[in-house]
Amino acid sequence: MHSETRRNATLLAVLCAAQFVLIIDVVIVNVAVPAIQADLGIAPRSLQLTGVAYTVTFGSLLILAGRLGDLYGRRRLLVAGLAVFTAASLACALAESGWQLFAARAAQGVGAALVSPNALALLVGGFRDDRERNRALGVWAAVASAGAVAGQLLGGVITETVGWRGIFLVNLPVGAIAIVAMLRVVPSVRPPRGDGAARLDVAGAALLTVVLGGVSLLLADVVDLPAAGLAAVAVVLTAAVAALVRTERRHPDPVVPGFLLRARPVLVANTSLLLSAGALGATLYVATLVMQTTMGYGPLRTGLGFAPITVIVLLVSPRAGALIERFGAPRLLVAGAALGVAGTGLLAVTAGVADDYWTGVLPGLTLLAIGSGLSYAPTFALATAVPEQHHGRASGLVNTSQEIGAAAGLATLGALAAAAATGGALVDPVVGYGAAAAALAVAGLLALTLRTGQDDGGAGGRSSTTGMTRSVLDS
Repeated sequence: MHSETRRNATLLAVLCAAQFVLIIDVVIVNVAVPAIQADLGIAPRSLQLTGVAYTVTFGSLLILAGRLGDLYGRRRLLVAGLAVFTAASLACALAESGWQLFAARAAQGVGAALVSPNALALLVGGFRDDRERNRALGVWAAVASAGAVAGQLLGGVITETVGWRGIFLVNLPVGAIAIVAMLRVVPSVRPPRGDGAARLDVAGAALLTVVLGGVSLLLADVVDLPAAGLAAVAVVLTAAVAALVRTERRHPDPVVPGFLLRARPVLVANTSLLLSAGALGATLYVATLVMQTTMGYGPLRTGLGFAPITVIVLLVSPRAGALIERFGAPRLLVAGAALGVAGTGLLAVTAGVADDYWTGVLPGLTLLAIGSGLSYAPTFALATAVPEQHHGRASGLVNTSQEIGAAAGLATLGALAAAAATGGALVDPVVGYGAAAAALAVAGLLALTLRTGQDDGGAGGRSSTTGMTRSVLDS
């Protein structure tokens, strides 16, 4: 028992470390953008591609990568993904032009997509005991959500001390160590017998990647299309979605099986995550602009302003895994959303009357951080409560919801805040925070549709992943 506990702890540490690096790289370039522009001479319109090139390939390949892990072995995909990610990080650091950097960032996203869903699938499948699994998911959620905030801090520190290339060079030793650790710690499990190529839904995977990539690019707003161009893109995407639905219905083993989308726990978990990730991303974006434009903070001081939030999430999320056992995943989702609404609502109220960090930013972000910390573990528990042979694509689906949600939140809620801005301000924080609160309220209402006893396996308020899996199969 002691050796199994130690093995599980080591496995959890290795998988979470890999995920932490991947999430950090989503946002770490944000505060380095001015330095990158000055060094490489990138046009202002193209600057977004430093982040978009990574997030588009990352988000559009997650479900496919998870399915490949189900078919061909998750450790194999993990090691390959880390190798691609590390090599692409070196290419980013050596880039001498904007397009070289964009191409390398896209390659980073490919590597990250191979790693993330398979790491989560290994975590879910590696912990057989429900209680240990929920606690492991709490730690995973802490690392994932804290990484999004910690990237702001690390980006500012590294850029101001060693330059922007350092934010990519730091991935080289981390990636090398992670590859060795994966080979030593992660068990090599033989995939199910059979012809994987024959069972892989190639057409469905290709169409899904096109749809997700197209949606991500539209949300990123990197191309200034006229109305006719937008209409043409909408027609192409609609046709791709129709072809995807038709293909998935006919294939004997579709890349996104119907039972995943019909199961209420999985559907609610993914939809709630889509909304909450969008609200969190938009809130952090607005708060960053408020600190830099209204309060006069520099990149480093702004990054440090998010440090307390990172600590709060790291403290709360692991405990949320244990709280699932006591209260059930749906109730924690509702509580987390309620705290998020309170936090963003407080930010909206104080934005008009407080112009300093301690009264205008920190209190609201603290409530939001506690709510996020409570929400992520039950979200992942519900979204991955499927039979083991489907862990990869379920993990890919929930990661995709998080990525698409963050992009959609930044595009839509951020645009609302920008459109309402007056007097030369970049955003109207009241509108931005208020829109985020509305999104979180909808997420909480969705969670209320889940009955704890039914969707947690009838354990009287205690979360049983085995019971939730049975609920999914019966849907």
